[in-house]
Amino acid sequence: MSNDVPSGSKTVTKSAYRQPVTPEGLKAIEQGTLTWLDDEMYNNLNTGVLEQYLEEKNLRESFEISHWNTSKVLIGIGIGAIFSGVTAYIGLKLGLAISAAWYIAYLLGMALKWSPSEVNIATSATTGATHASTGFIFTFPAIFLLATKPAYLLADGPLVTLQDGDTFTLAFIGIVASMFAGFLGVMYFIIFRRVWLVEDPLPLPGFEATLKMLDISSDVSTGAVEHARDSLKTIGVWTGLTMIGLFLVEYPLIWMNDRKVALLDFIAESLHWGDIGLATFYSNGKIHQPSGTEDGVSLGYTQWSESTAWNPFAYTYIGVALTPSMFAIGWFMKTRVAFLVNMGTIVGWFFLVPLAVYTNFPIYDPIQQANVPVQEYASGGSAALQMLAFSKTIRTIAIGAIVGGGMFGLAKMWRTFANIFSDIGSAFSGEGSQEYMEGKGWYEWPLKHIPIFMIVTFFAMILIFTIGGFSPIAAFVFATVLILTTFMLGAIAVRVMGETGIEPVSGTSFIVLLMLLGVFLNFQDLLSLNTQDAVLLGLVGTTVFGSAISMSGTVIGDYKNSLYIGNRPYHISKGNIMGVVPGAIIGAGVAIFLSIQLAEGRIDLIAPQANAFATFSIIFAEGQGDLVLLGLGFLLGMFIEWATGMGTSFGLGMYLDVPHTLPMLIGGVARDRWEDKKLQPRIDALKEEKGTTEAEKQRALILLGTFMVAAGLLTGEAFFGTESSILSFIDSIWLNADGTGKTIMGVENFPDSMAWYSIRMAGLIFINVAVGYVIYFLFKRAGVIGGDSKSLEA
Repeated sequence: MSNDVPSGSKTVTKSAYRQPVTPEGLKAIEQGTLTWLDDEMYNNLNTGVLEQYLEEKNLRESFEISHWNTSKVLIGIGIGAIFSGVTAYIGLKLGLAISAAWYIAYLLGMALKWSPSEVNIATSATTGATHASTGFIFTFPAIFLLATKPAYLLADGPLVTLQDGDTFTLAFIGIVASMFAGFLGVMYFIIFRRVWLVEDPLPLPGFEATLKMLDISSDVSTGAVEHARDSLKTIGVWTGLTMIGLFLVEYPLIWMNDRKVALLDFIAESLHWGDIGLATFYSNGKIHQPSGTEDGVSLGYTQWSESTAWNPFAYTYIGVALTPSMFAIGWFMKTRVAFLVNMGTIVGWFFLVPLAVYTNFPIYDPIQQANVPVQEYASGGSAALQMLAFSKTIRTIAIGAIVGGGMFGLAKMWRTFANIFSDIGSAFSGEGSQEYMEGKGWYEWPLKHIPIFMIVTFFAMILIFTIGGFSPIAAFVFATVLILTTFMLGAIAVRVMGETGIEPVSGTSFIVLLMLLGVFLNFQDLLSLNTQDAVLLGLVGTTVFGSAISMSGTVIGDYKNSLYIGNRPYHISKGNIMGVVPGAIIGAGVAIFLSIQLAEGRIDLIAPQANAFATFSIIFAEGQGDLVLLGLGFLLGMFIEWATGMGTSFGLGMYLDVPHTLPMLIGGVARDRWEDKKLQPRIDALKEEKGTTEAEKQRALILLGTFMVAAGLLTGEAFFGTESSILSFIDSIWLNADGTGKTIMGVENFPDSMAWYSIRMAGLIFINVAVGYVIYFLFKRAGVIGGDSKSLEA
């Protein structure tokens, strides 16, 4: 069924995530009365009709609103650069680059009474600085894991050996190259902005929270603080509740018997009788299937052995992680998108993982340098074979599905891309560009700069990697791969982010790693590379790629908000580009330091992507890559894309585990049920009492109130993760090289002493009091606390 709506000389087609336009919204568009941040705008987000209307409005009027202010942008860059290091820690801990930088930047902008336009431009620099080093979070740590961690040793020693000075050289190559790649990532998405944000807008679940923050800044800057007061109170309350909840779930509050556990884990482990107890169902922040316990301590996963082969739970892993941010993302997604993401997880964990364990599927063991049937890992005892099968086989299929779905999805849009490429061709041939408004300036970053910067980046990469000690021909091959993959795979990654709110940087980075290793390892003589250099060049190159597409994903969110508030895309691009350099330097520096600590066992972080990259590097360096599984995943992703239009989202779900996708589904279902059972009856009653217009206005306000709750869940987890990262880093300072505790101030084994326990707790309280005071000061400065609208208007 088509739903074509004329807009000038163009038509809008219905997509998998298109929302229907409301009658009042259509009327306001036809009359030209709909404007930025009004109720009808909120009621018609992602309709396509609204976005095309606002694009035309912005072309006419944004030059009166969107103004560049260097000092304010520099403030945004400073916040983002500081938080880029924090994001590095959280990314290594959770596998997701969650950051509170945007929240801090928005609050500061409100405190200084910036307009929504100024806040949006400044925070575009903040997000640019925060995400410029994403590749160093997901990929670069694999180098140190391969060089140091015993789990990745081969029969004849480590695959990678780092000599004195090698770390500095690799860091220099990666950081400088990531800067150029980050610029390129921002510029590439200029091509797709009109397609995926205007003509066929991607929903980008979660963007509503930042849009609402811009709306609040408008209230504050104009003196109407009542609306801002209520919204900020909601965010603050739920941020606080989230942090308290995570304190109970994650903070190592109980220190006893040489163990440090969170309060909920301690309670679960205490409630047991023999090997039967609550810990069999709950551990480490997850409610999960029965796993069994040993002395009251959860085994974590249902263990497979010959005697437990009858147990279906030994073939899979079902659970719910107590992660508020995933629930919040699901709330923004709603049921359909959350279900499609979970479908990938369901296929992976309820079919493919059990099948691999049941059929005794062989997985590659780097120590034995052979494919070992998975059940042999349980010989002489028991093991979580489902986790081995998932990490070493199913994730390969998932990566193929992400790319297959994305490729097929892009192929379906060939007519749209053909029109874009026609426009690009005209711009490149010097026929002029509609992005420049005579007498006013640039509305959008000039397309002519893209081929120029492609050439600059191409030769810069060759020069950087050659200076770093790699052969010029190998650097030439990498530069070519980077230019092409940043465009194609970056487009896929951005589309996934637009559908789900999560950008699969690691998933698409796997493809680049496979491509690079495939070339470098098979043509070592031609490229003047030994095996170690081939692996290092592949990992550093993939790090650079990850930073490039992360910037593409970052700029889409800033572009989307700018469309709804009347900012020029040119200023958003400029802000992101300016944030790249300091963000890449600081974020990468912190990530590299943490990677060394992680590899040497001084800190305990999951680092799922880094471990996966290390595993894949060994597999392919030893000639054991399973391209058949990758191909099967590619075909599966294409089929799901053809059947549902969201194949890339399906692949992402397969890449994740059940405990982290199930909260998304719970959040999506909860929102739909709440709208059906609670919101809709209330709106229907208002329609009868006060009419459709007032009812739709109230719908928008009520729904936005729930977005503030979700924003509180997101920021609460980000804040608590920040605090945990600071304390965990300090923990590592008190450790010797062999992992034993240092003697500090006469206290032996200081990190396990009551003295450090007390200092650590006092530090946590101090951090929260300090942050609370800063937020209070900002609210006070903005007039949200202890002020009134009259005082602000004076």
